[in-house]
Amino acid sequence: MQARNCTLVAPNEYELSGFLRGRLGSAHAMRVPHPVGARIVVLDERLVRVDIAAHEWGEALPFAAPPAGRVATDPRAALQTLTLPRTALRPWAPAHLKAWRVAGGDVEISWVRCARVGGDYWGAGEPPLGASAESYRLEVLDGSDVVRALNVASPSFLYSTADQTADFGVLPGSLHFRVAQIGDSGATGLNSELTITL
Repeated sequence: MQARNCTLVAPNEYELSGFLRGRLGSAHAMRVPHPVGARIVVLDERLVRVDIAAHEWGEALPFAAPPAGRVATDPRAALQTLTLPRTALRPWAPAHLKAWRVAGGDVEISWVRCARVGGDYWGAGEPPLGASAESYRLEVLDGSDVVRALNVASPSFLYSTADQTADFGVLPGSLHFRVAQIGDSGATGLNSELTITL
């Protein structure tokens, strides 16, 4: 979350407004509503990303968090051993999922990828791909059952009337689908889901 305005209203008390939520791939972790008085942790330039080598993912690694300005061997450092998943390598969840029925009954499904690297540019055009090839996993659901699953090479898919009828028996009045980008490792990233009346 980022705030456009941060105003000091009392000693150690700020009023935040103009929120921008779900930044840097965190949309999947957003919960609504946050309770009044919820703790906020400020992430600024003092937060440093740990460089993890490819062979270290999934291994137990020792970490030390010393007091500000101190070295890791400081006796007051907090010590912990963590096993990190490959979360930082997964593609972020796509955004702006849409679906609409077009002439003839087909359904056009589209989304916009979110770039893990170099995606802060807000101008026109697509965000950077950040992978050697563009690929997505699209799943159409009927309740909790996946009725169609396929990989597509662009951020859109035309769901034909024939496929809809094969999947649902009739043309559905609403559609529930989810999509995730596939990374270079072949693993899917985080899902975005949409249920929409057609």
